[in-house]
Amino acid sequence: MTEHIEITQDVGPWRVLMRWAANADPASGPTRVLITPHPDADPATTQGGLASTVLRQIDFKKAGDQFRAARPAAPEQQVTQDTEAEALRWLLGTEGISDAYLAFLAESYVRAVARAVPNVTAHLAELTHKRPETIRGHLKEARKRDLLTTVPGKAGGQLTAKAREITTGEYLDKITDHLMGND
Repeated sequence: MTEHIEITQDVGPWRVLMRWAANADPASGPTRVLITPHPDADPATTQGGLASTVLRQIDFKKAGDQFRAARPAAPEQQVTQDTEAEALRWLLGTEGISDAYLAFLAESYVRAVARAVPNVTAHLAELTHKRPETIRGHLKEARKRDLLTTVPGKAGGQLTAKAREITTGEYLDKITDHLMGND
């Protein structure tokens, strides 16, 4: 695996190189930004030096999206996602909208936000075979039942102590037994 992932953008007569560590947090920004004259640029256009307007034109969001797309997928990630999906569907099917289901859904939500999944609600809807509106309602209920904290104005939150107790306790054993075919 390469140590770094580099993304380049051209902004006028300038070339912008942004670098991330390959194992960097997907929600992080680059650790290095290098701005040099574009190789094909007319030297006269860069004589005045770099202006702040160039800096404002750098599309960090697009570069971050490109970085996330370029990250190598861990082989266990798909297995984990399939397992996560099966566990959520099993809990919902056997218990309905219980604290256990909501705690594991909240855990999946927190994990997806940390991985910077582009549309977390749609991702969770796909895992559970539910509509995004339904998942939004379930997450709202998880917050109401004190299983997930709120981050005002943006996606995110953390599991509460109550949710962590559920996701590491007997329900984890039940899910493991189900996934191993021991139920």
